[in-house]
Amino acid sequence: MVSQPKKASAPSALALSLCRFFCLALVVIALFAAPALAATEASPPLGELCLLPALEKSLAQYRHLAEQGGWVQVPGGPSLHEGEKNERIPVLKKRLLTSGDLTATTTQEDLFDPLLTVAVQRFQTRHGLTADGVVGPKTLAELNVPISERILQLAASLERCQPLPQLLEPRHILVNIADFTLKLFEDGKPVLSMPVIVGKTYRQTPVFSGRIATLVLNPSWEVPHSIATKDLLPKIKKNPASLAKLHLRVFRDWKGTTAIDPATIDWTNLSVAHFPYRLSQAPGPDNALGQVKFLFPNPYDVYLHDTPARELFQKDARTFSSGCIRLHRPLELAVYLLKGTQLGSMDSLTAAIAREKTQYITIPAPIPVHIVYMTAWVDPEGTVQFRPDIYHRNPVL
Repeated sequence: MVSQPKKASAPSALALSLCRFFCLALVVIALFAAPALAATEASPPLGELCLLPALEKSLAQYRHLAEQGGWVQVPGGPSLHEGEKNERIPVLKKRLLTSGDLTATTTQEDLFDPLLTVAVQRFQTRHGLTADGVVGPKTLAELNVPISERILQLAASLERCQPLPQLLEPRHILVNIADFTLKLFEDGKPVLSMPVIVGKTYRQTPVFSGRIATLVLNPSWEVPHSIATKDLLPKIKKNPASLAKLHLRVFRDWKGTTAIDPATIDWTNLSVAHFPYRLSQAPGPDNALGQVKFLFPNPYDVYLHDTPARELFQKDARTFSSGCIRLHRPLELAVYLLKGTQLGSMDSLTAAIAREKTQYITIPAPIPVHIVYMTAWVDPEGTVQFRPDIYHRNPVL
């Protein structure tokens, strides 16, 4: 049977679909261009995470976009790279057009072109991923987070920002747990920034504020009871030689000053409920606290410190500590806080560390530190940023 030709006056289904798609794209581009205006506004002294007018505007835009149907889900499959053709690429382009990461397309809908690479990198950057331009499993997972969850993230951030205007000073340190970053602000502007490692999901870093007044060079590590019994004791029972390997000394109790021979202890009879000993790690290159730690009194016994496990900073998600915050460049922070003193240069600080002597040093001008948990914000350039809810603290759908 031969089909009859369609009338020229009637648009095809494909033409209607393309028309709807590009009209929606123009609307979305206009919507997501608006947050860029936030970059021209004077930043209030709330750090970079609580630019409230921009947050409120972005929340309204995402809600409006949700009313229009949100964004499409990108089908699963192998990683997508620049230069290849794939039937999933048109869907990927549509997804990135909807969120404003892709602002233009070419005639080859199924081609992963340079424009798409730039759009993917932009998306990855504002979601805390390595910006390699490749749509792998992590990027695909973030692409397919529903818009309803993004709305919840923005709403949660507005709620978390409410107490911060009274807390943040022109000069302060801000650690965002969800972003794995530390930033030091002077006169409300960031002057130092670095990656950090935060607590594991079952030993979460708490949200609180304090004031750093002291740092310790070549610190020893007094192993907390929970770590000694839950993490180290099973290893010691399996292999008592692990104590020597970790350079750990054993003391009779928390008041004892004389180390005892681990071979005299029946480790098999010890448990979380029955562990009267104290474990201590002497200063040195293998010390868990590294070369320096920063003290600020708090009820959680949390502090900032160095770490010998430098390779962990290469990870996108850095939840590896037992609650304390490990710094990528702790000596830079120490030099900054010791400006105007004899240890206020990298050369003098590293020389003091090389003497391998534990030193407690008072910081000339104690600095407030605020540890927050923000999974969504609008940065000073007007870009909406999202991070995974690593501790599942956001409201649920």
